[in-house]
Amino acid sequence: QDWILVTGGAGYIGSHTVVQLLDLGYHLVVVDNLCNSSEEALYRARELSSNPNSSLVFIKVDLLDAEALQRRVFDHFHFMACIHFAGLKAVGESSQIPLGYYQTNITGTLNLVQLMQQYRCRNLIFSSSATVYGLPRSDAPLTEKAPLGAMNPYGRTKLYIEQILRDTAASEPGRWNIVLLRYFNPVGAHESGRIGEDPNGIPNNLMPFVSQVAIGRHECIR
Repeated sequence: QDWILVTGGAGYIGSHTVVQLLDLGYHLVVVDNLCNSSEEALYRARELSSNPNSSLVFIKVDLLDAEALQRRVFDHFHFMACIHFAGLKAVGESSQIPLGYYQTNITGTLNLVQLMQQYRCRNLIFSSSATVYGLPRSDAPLTEKAPLGAMNPYGRTKLYIEQILRDTAASEPGRWNIVLLRYFNPVGAHESGRIGEDPNGIPNNLMPFVSQVAIGRHECIR
């Protein structure tokens, strides 16, 4: 049986992707260290899925622990593809602890891709970021051909990972299928209202605060 590996699948974008994949009947393995998410999102994702033929396995593991990732995940499942959401993502925090961001995002991805290569899984969707574009040179809408030039450690981790993936694909011509998703500021929640952006601790952008006021968790935004 072929599985799809979803890293960071308990997070905001990851959990919504999990629901969609389950609805389509896929068999998923989600790995997440839960540093900024909750396993509750996966329970709800499973309940929201309308397809009884799909399946979901959650394994709490950190991508920095390559030995555990291999022993607990890759040794037990045959993956046809991976969707890689896992990583630290706060722009401001990345300037305060840049080494932590480089270690978590880049080393974690290296561990993952090395195991994918070893276990012959070469289909990857990578959750990159529009921060790889840096400061736009004009007010015109950005395209994929816009110049790259990240302006903070978070954006640079994404930019460096993109290059690592290009180099990896170039080293094995015709064998890798890699998609880079450079999204800007995703907002919203599942139509059921049961999953949405709900980070642990203090949110790093505006929308979680707005949502928390809307549901009565906070009185107002100051």
